[in-house]
Amino acid sequence: MTRAAALLLLALALAAPAAARAEPRGWEEIRAARPDLFHAETGFRIARQRAPTPADIPAPARRVGAAEARALIDAGAVAVDVYGAFSPRYDELDGTWRERETRFSIPGATWLPEVGRGTLTPEIARWFEGALARLTGGDRGRALVVFCVADCWMSWNAARRAAESFGYTDVAWFRLGTDGWLDAGWALAPVPPTPVDLD
Repeated sequence: MTRAAALLLLALALAAPAAARAEPRGWEEIRAARPDLFHAETGFRIARQRAPTPADIPAPARRVGAAEARALIDAGAVAVDVYGAFSPRYDELDGTWRERETRFSIPGATWLPEVGRGTLTPEIARWFEGALARLTGGDRGRALVVFCVADCWMSWNAARRAAESFGYTDVAWFRLGTDGWLDAGWALAPVPPTPVDLD
């Protein structure tokens, strides 16, 4: 065997594990390996929200890619951006978020900051449920496209919560979020954070 062939085989052998890791693992496999990152009872991800996301999501929610997410939105699905707030506190007098940066999102999306955390305060949980009810006109069968950015568990948590806790029956988790939208060649638009309803 020539030296060049040996080096090529070595390079391929070293690249194989990296290629295998590039395909995301299932959420149950991730949870089994790192149970400390998940809530023991609910199964929501509670730590390290910015990390590679799984290949799947528990039913009734489902994972979609960029083309399906766009088709759903074009057909009237509600686009729900759950990217975390740049400053995770809202003004308790009027519910506005104290944002210093502009969030660019899928055009027409509604940004509901902080609703994808693994554990929500009662106020944020009520606000999330109420916001979805307003956005869907109370129709739990209306399609939702829930997203954040790539490598963000908050969209996984929020999609599960919409389906499992709030009873929405057509929840699409757009795993790659705004990063996947940009990768598909589509533009993003500025979106303001929706104020928390304090009533």
